[in-house]
Amino acid sequence: MNFKFNVVTNDQDYLDYNEFWMLRSPYGKKQTLTVRMIFTVMVSAVIIGYLIYNRFTEGALVSVFPLVAFLVLIEIFFNKIMAASLKRQIKSMKKKGKMGYTPEAVLEFFEDTFTESTPDMKTERKYSAIERISVVDNRMIYIHVNNVMAYILPVSCFESQEQCDRFFEFIRTKCANIDVYQKG
Repeated sequence: MNFKFNVVTNDQDYLDYNEFWMLRSPYGKKQTLTVRMIFTVMVSAVIIGYLIYNRFTEGALVSVFPLVAFLVLIEIFFNKIMAASLKRQIKSMKKKGKMGYTPEAVLEFFEDTFTESTPDMKTERKYSAIERISVVDNRMIYIHVNNVMAYILPVSCFESQEQCDRFFEFIRTKCANIDVYQKG
């Protein structure tokens, strides 16, 4: 075994991962952009349809103003609205007792495979299963195995900066697609 980490994940870590996925990752950004575009096209179609039906009269122009303002506000606050919606969904999942993560796990990295051991199961994967690795704000490492699932590895799991550096040297040999995200 090359590395072994006892990972403790909490609700905030899970929320942070989901917000990262939705707003910053290549996976979520594409879907978020699609949702924004569809919403904008639909509302714009309603506005244009209303204006055409009413022959672009002054009254029609005045009456679509609230809808245009609504569209602009949605576009400005879209990320905040999505993040709030995500928080509500996670809170609802927690109430139902169906969280999308396991609070305690052990991640072990071997030469050819890595494993996650939880109280309920043990999963072993080859490194070829890793699509990409995201290092976020020097706090979290997300090991993506597909477009929605990732192993969450907080940087706080490392005993020292030296161990962290050794891990990155090791993991770079297993996955070339490593993205680093900084705040800002």
